[in-house]
Amino acid sequence: MMNSQWRAVQSFQENQNLISAINTLSIHIKLEMAGHFDLNKADTVSKAKDKLCAFLAELDSQIQCVEAENVPLLGVDPRRRQFVKHLIDAKNSYRINSPYLLEKLSDVQQLLYSDTEKDKKHTLCLLDELRMLLEEHLGSDVEQLFGGM
Repeated sequence: MMNSQWRAVQSFQENQNLISAINTLSIHIKLEMAGHFDLNKADTVSKAKDKLCAFLAELDSQIQCVEAENVPLLGVDPRRRQFVKHLIDAKNSYRINSPYLLEKLSDVQQLLYSDTEKDKKHTLCLLDELRMLLEEHLGSDVEQLFGGM
């Protein structure tokens, strides 16, 4: 059985990769909205979208399981369970404004690949709030790894 520090290390690394994907996509969208197109980054942006879509699809089923069926998440890493709980708590305390985080995350995939100006603004809002939640969760990973330093 993995100890809690090892799980925190894995969670930290996964969260850093997700935040990196969020930053890549956010920068890309902001540059596009300003009229700057960088075709050299198309592969990097595509990989970031794919990573976020996979994460959000997995997260969607986990959130629905907890919210709709009110059952514990079996077979899910304890750190991910904590993140799911953190996201649900944020939704219930109205700290999230993005309708895409409030509703089904499965709708996000279409949003991430949309080229309309309106959808790009919604995507930036979604990415900002997702980054905030991941950074908060990252803070708990760091605290678990390094204690009260």
